[in-house]
This record gives sequence, structure tokens and C-alpha cells, in this order.
Amino acid sequence: MLAYGNKLNPYRKIREPRGVKGIRQSVSITNNPSTIDQNQQLLVRFPNLSNNDVIVPGTTRLAFEIELTSTDDNATIYQNIGRAIVKKTTIRISGNEIMSIDDSDIYHCYVDLWKSTSERLNMAYQGIGETNMLKHRVGADDKASDIGDEAIATAYGARFCIPLDFELLETHMPFYQAGLGDRLEYELTFNNYSNVIKSTDTSASYTIKNICLEFDMVTDAELARQIRQQVDGKMVILYDRILRHRKITKNKSDTLWNINLNVPARSMKGILMLFEDPERTSTETYYNPNITKVEMTIEGVPNQLYSQGMKAYQQWDEINKFFALNSKRNKTTEEVLKDLNLSYTTLEKYLTTNYALWLDLRSTDDNSLHGSGRRIENASEGITIQITKTAGANKLINVYLFVIQDAQINFEDGRFKEVNY
Repeated sequence: MLAYGNKLNPYRKIREPRGVKGIRQSVSITNNPSTIDQNQQLLVRFPNLSNNDVIVPGTTRLAFEIELTSTDDNATIYQNIGRAIVKKTTIRISGNEIMSIDDSDIYHCYVDLWKSTSERLNMAYQGIGETNMLKHRVGADDKASDIGDEAIATAYGARFCIPLDFELLETHMPFYQAGLGDRLEYELTFNNYSNVIKSTDTSASYTIKNICLEFDMVTDAELARQIRQQVDGKMVILYDRILRHRKITKNKSDTLWNINLNVPARSMKGILMLFEDPERTSTETYYNPNITKVEMTIEGVPNQLYSQGMKAYQQWDEINKFFALNSKRNKTTEEVLKDLNLSYTTLEKYLTTNYALWLDLRSTDDNSLHGSGRRIENASEGITIQITKTAGANKLINVYLFVIQDAQINFEDGRFKEVNY
């Protein structure tokens, strides 16, 4: 019916009849424990629920209230506290580790800079927004009068949320814990006071309380039955495995950096390097070391990825291949927004405050493809990255190396079987 176009299609309809009549409910379950302190680990175990209950994809989060203790009346919190407050994220299924991300605050705060501007404007619950809005919510004395910020503070107060957005809860079928013989678990290590609180008081501290697991749930016997059919057989969950390979210290004054990685992988999507100035005053600011050329040797073979090395003018195009609006929820939306360049991070922001170096090892920049990354087998040779840069001030910076791999969880007969990557 392509000849008729969209509006003249004789079979055109914008709705599907006989919609599911499941019972929807927003659920909030108090976690045990419901309080946590800096550098402590919080275990979050997903409840079994009933046989007909499923969790709606993209709705799971961990909510909490924060209270600051400080001699500084203007003490506030850093932006995107939902990411900044967790320094390590570990995901397990009944004790079997699926993924563990050290310095997850550094990684996730950066990734969120690539969401659309409109989406970020509406992410106050996660703590994304103007600093004045955050001051209103935690009661800083130097907050400025603003109707919008005051309205948000009235609605949310000092309550924020940590996204629990692992692919099992985001990109696949509704999560059906009752159908699995194994429990999904998050283990979150909470960050130091100084990485959460922005204050002149070096002894400022936070108190986290009223921790709750929140999600939307639908109760429907037929929906649960169809999901159970898949779970009872052989089921595969595809996901990106994020590994913080190393954190190293470099000097801004250097003009040449040599970095080696020995990470075997069946399918390596790419390598992300984030540069942190220890003196930065925002969790959403990343340092640009003015890299002029990047050369790669993979398993002993030189001139990989870019035959003449990647130059400064090519870095923006490279990072857009993977991070530009990399939505886990809607493939069509991602493609449209990516084509229209609607990311919050623009070229100007990228080169000034939102910089990162991304080396894409996939065959193509289609984020819907799984398994198109580079196979790395020779761990002894591994990957060598030579970075040529402009000399800066004689000061140290932190360099975080993240490796992203295609991975999958295999379930069989309703039980966890193995993880492959």
C-alpha cells in the first residue's frame, strides 16, 4: 500500500483494538536497610511479587531523601546527584556477577550529558538541572528567588532517585521476577561526602534516609503467561558490559601519552577515555587535554581505526557514533533524535566542558546491532594507544579508561546459566 502514502492507505489506523486490561500500579517498597552512609554498600534485591505481576520497562529507580550537615549555610549538592552519589555499581543475579562498574559516577554523569536538552530539563528527580534549583531543594541560604525552581522544590523537596537502568529492566520484555528462579540484585557503593556536597566546609556530611525501590507494575495473567513461556525455555538478554579498566594519572604538560589495554573480548564496541581535572567544581564538567592525534595498534597491527591517526577535527564525529542520544528505550526515537542532532552536548560544549575521547571499534555505528564490535583475542599484545597532544600547565589530571563490550546473559528453564562477553 506504499502507493497510497500514509493518509490514503485504505488499511490505515493509529490504534490497536482489544488493548490489555491489566491493573497498573506505581509501587514503592522501603529498602532494608533504608539508610546508608558514605563508602558503604547498599544491597537492593528485587521482590518476587505475585505470579501475574510484571515490572514495566524503564520505570525502576531507587529513591531517597538527603539531608546535609554543615557549618556552611550555603552548602548544596552537585548536579545529577542520582549518578554522582554512587561510585560503584555491581549487578548480580543470585550472586552471579553480571557487571561491576568502578567510578560509575564518572561514567554515568558523562553519558547523561548526551541526553536531549528537553529530557534533561525534566529530570529534576534525578538531580539534573540548574544549581539554584538544587539549592532550593536542600535549603541553601544563598538560593535566588525563582518561581520555577521554587515549584520544583515544593514538589520534590530533598527527594531524589538513582536510575536502575540495566538492560534487563529497560530494553527487553517486562521484568518478571516471579518467573525466574534467581533474584536480581544491585549493590551500590555510596560516594564520599566531598564528591556529593559542594561546600566550603571540608567536614560537611550527608544523611541518606527513606530509601525505597520504585517501579510501575502491571498485573495481568495473560501477559505474565506469555513472558513465562519465554523464561521457561532458553532466553537471552543482550546488554552492554561496561568495564572501568583503569584509572591513571597524567600530566597536562605532557605532549605524548602511551596507554596499553589488555582486555580480551568477543565483541568490543569501543574505548572511552574521560579526563577529570581534580580541581573541577562540577560533576558535569570534563577536561579537554587538546589531543591532536590518536594512533592505535591492535594485536600488533598498527594504523588501526584511522590509517593516518585520528585528528582533532574527527573526534566529534567519532563520539557521536555511539553516545549521541543512545536511548535504551526506543530505537526509532534514538534514530530520529540522532539524525537531528538534538543532544544537550553540542560541538561547542563537547570541545570545552563535555569532552571525552571515544574510539569506536564496531563495524558500523548502528546502535541496534549487537555483536558488531572488534574481536580481541591476543591479550598479551592487546591494544596500544598513542596520544599526541598540546602541552598544558604542569598539573595532574585523572584519566579513566572504560571498555564497552557486547555481552549476553543466558537463562535456561527459568534459571541463570551463564554470562558471555
